[in-house]
Amino acid sequence: MMGEKDLQMLGRVSPAEGARFRLYLESHPVKSLEMNDRTITYLSCGAGRWTLLTFAGGWGGTELAYDFVLGFEDRNRVLVIDIGVFAEPDEMADGINRVLEREKAGSLVVVGQSLAGIIGQAYFRRHFDKVDGLILTNTLSLRPEHSRRWALALLAILPMSLLKKLLRRKMTRLGDFREALPPDVRARRQFATALLGCMAEGYWTKKGLFNVLKLVMATNARDGYTRDSFPGWQGEALVVTSPDDPYYPDAGRLLETLPNARKHEFPGGYGHTAPMIFRDEYHALIQQFIDGLGGGTA
Repeated sequence: MMGEKDLQMLGRVSPAEGARFRLYLESHPVKSLEMNDRTITYLSCGAGRWTLLTFAGGWGGTELAYDFVLGFEDRNRVLVIDIGVFAEPDEMADGINRVLEREKAGSLVVVGQSLAGIIGQAYFRRHFDKVDGLILTNTLSLRPEHSRRWALALLAILPMSLLKKLLRRKMTRLGDFREALPPDVRARRQFATALLGCMAEGYWTKKGLFNVLKLVMATNARDGYTRDSFPGWQGEALVVTSPDDPYYPDAGRLLETLPNARKHEFPGGYGHTAPMIFRDEYHALIQQFIDGLGGGTA
């Protein structure tokens, strides 16, 4: 939950984006669902034939997806599920299905960028029959060599202050790019960076970070797949990348292992942030993909 102090600080970073974000919070209440001993928080909004499913819970709550939500809710149903309470992929997938059932989700398009792309693959691996479209952006393919279990042991002994410092440094590196930006895009990026800083102070907990890391490790260790892993799937997949994204080599592997997959490549020079820099083009690309899908499973 964002406090007034954080909202005021964000408004100073970008008055226009701060006002937009404040209005978003006021008009998009977060819901919750109890599952065993866990409380799953999520956002459900919009209306339309298609339900776009994406995920929070890595670096922040559902608030981090506000720009995505605002970009699609006028034409689609949008669900953002915080998976930070789960440490095991099977339990996570069950929790996601519980939310989908409660919300009576229609034909499903799973959208995952970066960490959310790993979560999206884990869900798709288990329930591809529920999914009509899969969009993966600047994310890793699932492979055992990505499962660095030593990281769990390191996380267990690091003090939270040092852990936050290391994670912020990693995210700063991922956010680096060499090209100049127009003033409006630069203001948007500054706001996004400040919002992530608020998440680090108000959302991050050691248990939540441990859950997500354990979830990612288990997914990589168990969920590798080939095209034959999805028999009879008639949906479509879109892999979005850029040539200087750190995960660019994984885009090729995703294209090889996902059925009915095609690629879109943004220009170089913007690294991991290219889809955010080219936000309007990225959103148009996703909507065009959705509009081109068939009748859906629902």
